[in-house]
Amino acid sequence: MKRIFLTGLLASALLSAARAQTPGAPEPLSAWPYYKEFQPPAGYSGRLDFVLDRDVLDQARSDQADLRLYDSAGREIPYVLRVRHAVEAVNEVACREFNRAVEGGAAAVSCDLGPQPQEHNEVEIETSGTNFRRLADVQGSSDGIAWSTLASQAILFRFAAAGRSVEQSAVTYPVSRYRYLRVRVNRDPQVDSAAPEIGALRVRRSVHVQGEMAPFPAEGEGRDADRMDGRPASVWRIDLGGRIPIERLVLTTSDTAFSRPFQLEVVDDPAAPVVIASGEVMRSASDTGSQLPIAFGEHIGRRLKLTVVDDRNPPLSITGFTAMSAARQVIFEKASAAAGPVRLYYGNPKALAPRYDLGVRIPANSDAVHVTLGAQRANPVYRPEPKPFSERAPWLIYVVLAAASLALAAILLNLARAAKAQPQS
Repeated sequence: MKRIFLTGLLASALLSAARAQTPGAPEPLSAWPYYKEFQPPAGYSGRLDFVLDRDVLDQARSDQADLRLYDSAGREIPYVLRVRHAVEAVNEVACREFNRAVEGGAAAVSCDLGPQPQEHNEVEIETSGTNFRRLADVQGSSDGIAWSTLASQAILFRFAAAGRSVEQSAVTYPVSRYRYLRVRVNRDPQVDSAAPEIGALRVRRSVHVQGEMAPFPAEGEGRDADRMDGRPASVWRIDLGGRIPIERLVLTTSDTAFSRPFQLEVVDDPAAPVVIASGEVMRSASDTGSQLPIAFGEHIGRRLKLTVVDDRNPPLSITGFTAMSAARQVIFEKASAAAGPVRLYYGNPKALAPRYDLGVRIPANSDAVHVTLGAQRANPVYRPEPKPFSERAPWLIYVVLAAASLALAAILLNLARAAKAQPQS
């Protein structure tokens, strides 16, 4: 009987492990405490997107890896999560120049990017001289025989005056994997008597993605007088309404022409505040509008403390606060969902990142129809993970300590009796 029991226990454990490792195995939604529901537009089969709101950011994991989408039929919907930070990245691509030539009033040079070229979309062209305006053409080829035009009549210029200069030496073109590039620069008929001299060519992959910020109005608790480094200061305590990522705090003030030291802290734990920004908050008399941003690297927090040094000046009149965060955009394909409402589940701290293949198919700047999340709801099938036995039965520790004390007392008593029973020498 004991052998049968142990065999059954082992089989059950192996079956559970196999289910946990099976690709695409359904996850029990009882581990997700919250969901939001929305209705996709009827008759639409393209891409949809929504931006995570304060409720989701507050309750989800900090990396949002616990997000799950399910349709009305209970099927999981693959999605892509994009954090809409502004991206400015330039990576240089190695190239070998060849075939320099002069063709009439133009200079030409070709370059080889290798048998397995990386993506490229920009070439910087060094040319000699100053105060010129020249036209450049860029062509690409896979075999060095058949050429395609990538950019035509692109303008290169360099002007200098009063110790300052301005120039444009880069030509951009559609993203390409051509192995060979050929650049041709025409002379400026106003200043060049012959074809210009081309210096080095630098081929690059340039990525410029415009970011998107999501605003979160915050609640200020009023100004308190205080001191910072012994100087008179004003303190504002700010509640963001949830523990969310932020990278900018926008102050609303009607004051003008000021410059004051400040310090901004996350004070979720008052005993261990974290400074996230400091410096000078300032505005000139010519600045218009009432919005004054403070930018910093992204941090996660709920409660902020803003300290502004006033010295002998009257305190600033700050009437509002808005936290700004890079938008967390979720994109999915409507065709992968059944008709009816879609639910977004979140709040499972132990969920694994889903890593859908959909991200490979959707470009960085994908067009999608926007939908809005509904109100936060409690998941009716949610079952919290059982607490450790020590938390479910806190009295147990006192029982164990009492038993240990009694055992120790018995040992000491036996030792004392044994010592007393020994004959005196």
